[in-house]
Amino acid sequence: MYNLFQHREDPSIVCALPDGGRLPPFLRERAWRFGGKVDDIRAEQLSFDVATVDAVLRQTGFYIYTRL
Repeated sequence: MYNLFQHREDPSIVCALPDGGRLPPFLRERAWRFGGKVDDIRAEQLSFDVATVDAVLRQTGFYIYTRL
């Protein structure tokens, strides 16, 4: 499960954070708001490169993308 956060000025910019993951400092800023939960962020976009998503999540603990 992933928590989704949307940028307030441009809601198409989304940050996905694994449920129970550590909240990155930038998400504590007023510029972001909670946008809901999904079981798998790869279902959000058909064009996701699964290997890239997994690698970024392992390295950073979150994944930022733009909803089309």
